[in-house]
Amino acid sequence: MTAFSMSERSEIVRSRTSTIRTGEREADDTVDVVLFDLLMAVMDSLAVWSLAAHDTRRGLRWRDAVTARMQDLPRYFPYEDLVAEAAVEEGLPPTAARELLEGWLEMEPWPDAAALARLTMPYGFVTNCSADLARTAARRSGLAPRFVLSAEEAGAYKPNASIYLEACGRLGTAPERTLFVAGSPYDAAGAQRAGLRAVLVNRRPDVPLPAAAIPTATSLHEVVAWIEGARRPG
Repeated sequence: MTAFSMSERSEIVRSRTSTIRTGEREADDTVDVVLFDLLMAVMDSLAVWSLAAHDTRRGLRWRDAVTARMQDLPRYFPYEDLVAEAAVEEGLPPTAARELLEGWLEMEPWPDAAALARLTMPYGFVTNCSADLARTAARRSGLAPRFVLSAEEAGAYKPNASIYLEACGRLGTAPERTLFVAGSPYDAAGAQRAGLRAVLVNRRPDVPLPAAAIPTATSLHEVVAWIEGARRPG
C-alpha cells in the first residue's frame, strides 16, 4: 500500500511554491480576519485518500474526481454520495468509500498547521464536505477556529461564491477585508472571484497554478509571519 511518508509530506509543503511577495495584494491592516481551507491548507487529507485507495496516485485521481463533481454542482449534494460514486467510476474496491470515512477519524494536520496558534486575529475554517466530517477534521486539527463552515451548512461547494460570503458573514467582516488561505489553486481563485484576498499554500505541486495573480507561500508558517508582520506598527 502506497501512502505519503513524512518526507514526502514535507516536500509537498515546500515544492512548486514561491515566497509571498509584497505589492498590491500585500496583507496589511485592511485585513481583519482570516479564513482557511480546512481539508487542504490545514489538514493532510491527501494521505487519507491515498490510504483508502491503497495507492497514492489512485487516491489523488479519486479525490480530483470528487472535486470536479463539486465544482459542477449549483448546490450542495451529499458529500458521502459523491465520494462513493467517484470511487465506482475510478474502479476502486467496494470498501474504498468506507475506508476513507474510517480514515477521516485519524486524519492529521500538516506539520506547519501549528503556525495558526500564533495568529492574533480571528480565523475560521471553510471546507468542502459534510458537516459531520468537517467537525471531525477540525477536532483533529487541534486548533481553535471561531467556527467551521461546511459545504453542507452553506448549501453549496467551493468555488461557489456563496460559501465564501457566508464565512465572511459569520466573522462579521467584508470580503475585501478578509484573507482566504487556500490549499488548492481552484479554491484560491474562487475566493478571489468572490471578492476576498487570497493566498495559496500549494499542497499539490502536480496541479497547475491559477492564471490569476495570487500570491503563493511555502508554508503556513510563512503565511502567519506575513500576516502578523504586516499588523505590527511600523
